[in-house]
Amino acid sequence: MINTVDREFEAVHIVCGESQAGSLRVGLGRENRIIGFPDFFAVGPIWKLHQEGGRKCRYEWLRDHLNYPDDFIKEEYERRFSKTLTKIDAIPNHVPIIIWTAENADEQTGLRYLLYLLKEKANEVSFINTTTAYQDLFNTREFQYFYSHTSEVEPEKLNTIYQNKLQKPLTAEERIRFEKEWITLSDTKGVVRIWKNDKIREVGEGHFDELIVASAQILHDKQSKKDFIKAARIIAEVYSHIESNISDTFLEYRIRSLICNGIFEIKGIPKTMRHYSVKLR
Repeated sequence: MINTVDREFEAVHIVCGESQAGSLRVGLGRENRIIGFPDFFAVGPIWKLHQEGGRKCRYEWLRDHLNYPDDFIKEEYERRFSKTLTKIDAIPNHVPIIIWTAENADEQTGLRYLLYLLKEKANEVSFINTTTAYQDLFNTREFQYFYSHTSEVEPEKLNTIYQNKLQKPLTAEERIRFEKEWITLSDTKGVVRIWKNDKIREVGEGHFDELIVASAQILHDKQSKKDFIKAARIIAEVYSHIESNISDTFLEYRIRSLICNGIFEIKGIPKTMRHYSVKLR
């Protein structure tokens, strides 16, 4: 078995999300090492996430609010998070690092967090914006694409993007600017972020509640008589109207909050979004 720590690589690529990492592994080949950060940075606290206390705060919020399986946070999420930090710290100083990002709050927050984690490293660091690179390479007068997340792009096209749209390494000044932006972000206490007008913006926890209620009403209007609707079906309807990239587990949490606030009635046990149904009161 090849030891991926000792093997020489052309470059190390870091991307937010394990699905995106899988696509990069397929697209870029074995000469590149891929590290997928096992998290979604658009939701949950990021306060002092570069410190142990901040990570503990995030772990506890995710455990207390999102519907993950028993012990997932402690046994899976926390372990994978820690293992990924160790992988990043162990990158040899001579290997170029490429961070993949896109036009969404998850990957843009991750870009700044990762650059802060790399601040003591002497490696050349570049980044690729999948959204803009895809538009430059593949949009035509007839077909216009806007892929807001790296996970939406096919592996072979990720390779084309890498070969043609890799940016020059960041200067020291540019790295410092991103590091300072992370410090500003990590001083906030909010739990929801969106990407708007080329900026990460913190919004209230109930930012998507109105859309959830409107989506439920759309589905009720299609019924001959107002009846219960699976929570998963409402979340799917939300996705058909949403512009921001947001996790289904967070939307499911907001449905449960709307139940507690008397907006929805519930039938079933809210173990997962497929185990219960709701209807507007």
